[in-house]
Amino acid sequence: IGIDQQRRLEEGRSIRGLGEQAAIETLERFLRGDPAAEGLLLFEDTDIEKRRAVVDQRVNLISTGDFLRELEAAGLIQSTDYILDQAAGQGRNVERQRREGEDSATRERLREQLTRQGAPPEPGRQTRR
Repeated sequence: IGIDQQRRLEEGRSIRGLGEQAAIETLERFLRGDPAAEGLLLFEDTDIEKRRAVVDQRVNLISTGDFLRELEAAGLIQSTDYILDQAAGQGRNVERQRREGEDSATRERLREQLTRQGAPPEPGRQTRR
């Protein structure tokens, strides 16, 4: 993917979609190396959700906003809203990330993994700044 991107840039062609291709290529290599491996693909573009079939079933998809909410619930960050506010202040469009996603199963699996990794049990929602 990196070589293709370099060629496209040199030729003045679009590099649209190469980030997604790179993520899929990396996940495929990772999963091929360990049949018991599982992955988590963090995304911002909702188009990736619509193309779920292109990613192995051992890979869970989670939006940036849902990922941040789970980190906050685990006590690993103080405030999802603060981080999204900072990103918005840098010109990023974060409105989609402020809405909770529909895939609660992925959030639950992430929560379990964070707990297994030694994070404290899920506290009540903290007051946001």
